[in-house]
Amino acid sequence: MPHIVLLSESIGTGHERAACAIEEALLSAYPNVHVTRLNLLDTFRPRTAKVTRTLYLETLAHRPGWWGKWYEWQREKRINRFGRFIVYTVLRKDVIAWLRRLAPDAVVCTHPLPACLLAEMKRKGFSIPLCTVLTDFDLHGYWTHPGIDLYCTPVQTVAEALGERLKGSSEVRVTGIPIANSFVERLSGPTPGLFAPAKRVLIMGGGLGIGLLPMVERIIESDGGHEITVISGYNRSLRRELRNRHGNRANLRILGYTRQVAELMATSDLLVTKPGGLTIAEALAMKLPMVLYTPIPGQERRNGQLMSELGVAVTVGTPEEGAEQVRDLLENDSRRQNMRQQMESVRRPFAAAEVAEAVMEKALQHSPRHIPIRMASQR
Repeated sequence: MPHIVLLSESIGTGHERAACAIEEALLSAYPNVHVTRLNLLDTFRPRTAKVTRTLYLETLAHRPGWWGKWYEWQREKRINRFGRFIVYTVLRKDVIAWLRRLAPDAVVCTHPLPACLLAEMKRKGFSIPLCTVLTDFDLHGYWTHPGIDLYCTPVQTVAEALGERLKGSSEVRVTGIPIANSFVERLSGPTPGLFAPAKRVLIMGGGLGIGLLPMVERIIESDGGHEITVISGYNRSLRRELRNRHGNRANLRILGYTRQVAELMATSDLLVTKPGGLTIAEALAMKLPMVLYTPIPGQERRNGQLMSELGVAVTVGTPEEGAEQVRDLLENDSRRQNMRQQMESVRRPFAAAEVAEAVMEKALQHSPRHIPIRMASQR
């Protein structure tokens, strides 16, 4: 029975969501596969994980410019020798012993930290297929490590940039960013009517709801009677404030964390969101036009730039501009339809299945004694 290990981190929810989607695809397609999934720091260094996560989130909330400057400064660089030494020294003993007990046939990383550790382990003689799945539409140097056998990338431009940096040392495939099967299941469902009098707007603020309140209020002020659903994520104080200020509006629904995102996207005409990699991949799969606001400087800003260049989204800098674009897009059916058509060239709704298939190929090359029984493809 093949054994696949999935490693991620809880620093940003997208990495973990991608790992969950790959696990779901593996278990669906290969009935006799065994999957172990965990967040590396949360498992082996929980205090370090908590401090790192808190520092990251506080920086994004209060000093996002600092993060953006660091991201751009390091964007073309790999993790240096000292950084790799620290990661390897802190984690190698526990992780090597754990992996030897599990004896997996392949390891898949959806975050640069475990990818760095496993690549260092391979460089020092640990033999195992190593796959890395990028979760943003931009390539940062910290994703690139010698020793990674397979990279799964979101778009062709990232694959080409990765190929130039790696000089053919790793296999690179364009698979898309893995998303949950709940989105795939909705692909054959009903779509919003193009010419319905009342359109549906979905507004998402990520896990923290950063920058959400001003945007929501401007959209409400310019509202033309359309149905508005707001997801405030884990930000309870924001949810309370929205309900206190606007809870009496009949056309406004305010939600906290929800597992109904696929259903909400499938029945919406327009998405207003921060440009996180997973959220964009989900919207592309559902062919849902996007207005992207307050991106985190760094990966989100570059995600938004690419989506704007591809003609599948509009990136705005202020709540006023966002409200204006929302109003225009809701009134302009042909403009939204054109954005949907542009999505055909970049959307990869079956990315999780493609990644699962690629990973299984590597696992079987490593341990050909395993012959998994593959179920009929959903594609």
